[in-house]
Amino acid sequence: MTDTTLSTPVLSWAVTGVDVAPVEAVPALRLRLRVSCDRPVRSLTLAVSVRIAAALRDYTAEERTRLRGVFGMPEQWAASVGELVWARPVLHVAGFTGHTDVDVPVPCGQDVELASVSYLSALSDGDVPLRLHFSGTVFHDSGGGLAVTRLPWDSEVKYRLPLACWQEVRRTYFGRHRWLRVEEAVYERLHDYRVRHAYGSPQEAIEALLEQAGRT
Repeated sequence: MTDTTLSTPVLSWAVTGVDVAPVEAVPALRLRLRVSCDRPVRSLTLAVSVRIAAALRDYTAEERTRLRGVFGMPEQWAASVGELVWARPVLHVAGFTGHTDVDVPVPCGQDVELASVSYLSALSDGDVPLRLHFSGTVFHDSGGGLAVTRLPWDSEVKYRLPLACWQEVRRTYFGRHRWLRVEEAVYERLHDYRVRHAYGSPQEAIEALLEQAGRT
């Protein structure tokens, strides 16, 4: 039997599922993360970098067109398609023996100025390839006392998230509406245009402007 009293703890990781977080202020998915260790853990401080590994899936011609705002023109993709940071939650995991399950919250907002949101909005179906990278500190017993060990740099796990899960969050929180942030001066111009032309809502004014642009 291997003596673990003075050796470095060995941890392993697995994403075992995903669901929609209960309705709260910030819409989010929850990734169910199983953390295993070869010895009892007193506690674990865990920083998670949730990254979209965009190069690990194929794209339709329509998706490639919609992703130009993220990765540029098709001839640029060889150099521009990389990982997109989606979330960076920090978790404080209670002590455990063997393994424990924790929830990793992943926000699902509507700000299309974020590369992750623009990317996800451009997809039609399929899976989203994720890479979860971990850093942090393990508190454990060693030689009769408490030891503190940093996680190794290669602590990570991959997971393919069904796009339908992200789409479900959007439907639950936002329905068929989308949020668009503009500068105050731009909003005032839109408001003035709406009033001058007697449109009933900003949406009607935007639709009219889009129709005009389509005719030119």
